[in-house]
Amino acid sequence: MSFTTLGNEPLAKGTVKGRLIDQDNNQPVGYASIALLDADKKSITGALSDDNGEFALTKVPLGKYNLVVQFIGYENYIEEIELTPKKSKLELGEIVLVSSVEQLEEVEITGEKSFIENRIDKKVINVSEAMIADGNSTSEILNTLPEVNVGADGTISLRGDNNVRVLLDGKPSQMDINQILQSLPADAVDRIEVITNPSSKYDPDGLSGIINVITKKDALKGFNGNFSLNAGSNSKYSGFIGLNYRVKKLNFFAQSYMSTNEWDNTRDLNRDYTDNTINNLRQHENINDDNGFRNVRLGMDYFWDSTNTSTFAYERWRWESDAFSEYNNEYLNGDEVVDGNLQLGKNYNLAQGDQFNLNHRKEFKKGNLEVDLFANIGEADIIPQNAQKIGNGEWQEISRNNNSANWFYSQLGVDYDQQINDKSSFEVGYKGQMTDAEMRVQSINFISDDTLSYTYPYLEQVHAVYGSYSLQLGKTRIKAGLRAESALMEGKITNSSIADTTYTIDYQSLFPSLHIQHKLGEKNTVGFSYSRRIKRPNVMQLLPIEMSSNPQSVMRGNPGLQPSYTNSLEVSHGFMGGAFSVNTAVYMRHSTNIIREIVEYEADRDLTVITYRNLGESMTGGVSLSSNYNMTKWLEWNGSVDLYYLDIQDDNEEYTIPADNNPINWSAKLSAKVTPIKTLTVQLMGRYTGENYDAQRITDPQYSMDLAIKKSVLNHKGSLSFKINNLLYSGEQRTAFGDGFIEMTDFQQENPVYRLSFSYAFGGQFQGRQKRKLQSNGGGL
Repeated sequence: MSFTTLGNEPLAKGTVKGRLIDQDNNQPVGYASIALLDADKKSITGALSDDNGEFALTKVPLGKYNLVVQFIGYENYIEEIELTPKKSKLELGEIVLVSSVEQLEEVEITGEKSFIENRIDKKVINVSEAMIADGNSTSEILNTLPEVNVGADGTISLRGDNNVRVLLDGKPSQMDINQILQSLPADAVDRIEVITNPSSKYDPDGLSGIINVITKKDALKGFNGNFSLNAGSNSKYSGFIGLNYRVKKLNFFAQSYMSTNEWDNTRDLNRDYTDNTINNLRQHENINDDNGFRNVRLGMDYFWDSTNTSTFAYERWRWESDAFSEYNNEYLNGDEVVDGNLQLGKNYNLAQGDQFNLNHRKEFKKGNLEVDLFANIGEADIIPQNAQKIGNGEWQEISRNNNSANWFYSQLGVDYDQQINDKSSFEVGYKGQMTDAEMRVQSINFISDDTLSYTYPYLEQVHAVYGSYSLQLGKTRIKAGLRAESALMEGKITNSSIADTTYTIDYQSLFPSLHIQHKLGEKNTVGFSYSRRIKRPNVMQLLPIEMSSNPQSVMRGNPGLQPSYTNSLEVSHGFMGGAFSVNTAVYMRHSTNIIREIVEYEADRDLTVITYRNLGESMTGGVSLSSNYNMTKWLEWNGSVDLYYLDIQDDNEEYTIPADNNPINWSAKLSAKVTPIKTLTVQLMGRYTGENYDAQRITDPQYSMDLAIKKSVLNHKGSLSFKINNLLYSGEQRTAFGDGFIEMTDFQQENPVYRLSFSYAFGGQFQGRQKRKLQSNGGGL
């Protein structure tokens, strides 16, 4: 593990210039990759040659380096250079490249990535370095990360709060992102950004922070690619392929990934009422969930010259889920079973759409301008239904919802950053996003023979401008920023027989941020950060319709929800002492008008309703610790512990847990990696979460363990992996304390799960343009 912070960056003082020519015809060689490698063969900086074969590497720290030039069809050129105070401007003149029929052994110019990289305003986890990723879903990988937990239903939380903004390639999903990530193969993910206190450049949405999942993209020269195939027990399959072809000013890329997963799970529900006249419920549910995700992405980069790059990408995606449940219901008076029935539930979901992304980046002598335009056009069908076995043994359908939706989402971002001098810089930008959606609902009750049909149009607009200033004072780096945002959300059910559900959320807010980092010697870095954030209710939380495949419990949105705000403080420390490194953070969040999922009982229909409410305020304070230790060349371990205190103050005690319960929550993760021989690695990953408290619910302690074995094959270009997920597994037991009832659920996911994976990379490994942002870090945050 390494710590990469702005405060650690050496000041740039040197320049290297040169011109590339072809040995055979003396013509310039344009668009070749030039890199400077340090003694550890890690890239310090890089560039592309222009049309005339000329290149310039600026702001290079003084010292000794290897200059590496690579281009398809030529032998690698390597020259040792040195920049000194007396010779800080190095003119290399003409560099002659020799044609090569056979590609020589490649020079790796990226260096081995650290699993976790710490930056001034975010933490970057390189999933491609995590062996445990092979064959898993993205949700399973998220559950291995420090400070991140994923519940049995796929709900993602960061530092104990599920009000977290989760993005895919820097863009929001119009469907439930938790469900999408449960289907997205981890093989398609390159890295994950965890941002607990985002700077002003980032969206302020998400009280506990931002998780940005960035999928794999390549910008390598020549023709190259990689693919992976995965198979798991009980019909779990996934695959990924990425192809890239780079020639002169053009770079073409194509990618596709798919997954199909069948899960056999169980859930037991016990509902006890304080009113003795109401029979208690015991429900056993067998669940068969078949879901899948697939996409195709096509695109191209055009390098107009050495300072202008345009990228266009098109993606077609499709997500489908078909879940079938069998319910065995028993009604008890005390310990005596007085009644019972069998019910069926089915929930079919299909979402598909098209995405378009156009990006242009202009590099100036001391700055960069980037314009990013994104659009997502999609449609969805959401069809929950349930039935009950009647006296003659036949199944009678009880209810069905025929729901469909369509949307248009667009986003425009303009970002400019400028280096003022060696010690200071600034960045400014604008981001606008708009969602125009409509849902069509047909609710059928076959018992009462009632049908209710209506439409639900929804419009959301958010406009924001931001600015930040960075200053280097000796070993201290300061970054201060301010974001101004104006937002409007409108929705209404269009049916005259339904009570008026029109709502409008219209606000203007300021979101300041501050980051300070200071380096103490060579091994220690300390930091302080502050940000103000917001949680906007999403369209499904606002939608006042009922959807469920379980006749005993339904889900319904709340159009009266209002945004929640939080102020977040964090003090951090990083230590890197050779083979051992550790990150520590102490944080505090104060949130108002918090949004929580709550459970209510409706006696007239004898069922519970899961909905959302604005509660009072909450105070969260905690400590997070993660570390990595390379004990020997063949043994490495990393672990994390997150401990936090949650206090919710709400005047309506109906939606908070009993006061005598302990509000201390904690979780821990530990991974050990053993490499007995160079081509074989064994990894064991364990997770434990203590008793967890939040609003109405208490979740019992949970644990799980995964085992993975990976073998390099085909001259290290391929790998074979065998994995066992949930080798040890507790399931998830949760208790909800409602008004007049207590509801306990025990969810058991299929376990254990066996997986076999194969991956292979082929073609030239030549780096392309480093700053193609659209295909590098998602953009548009």
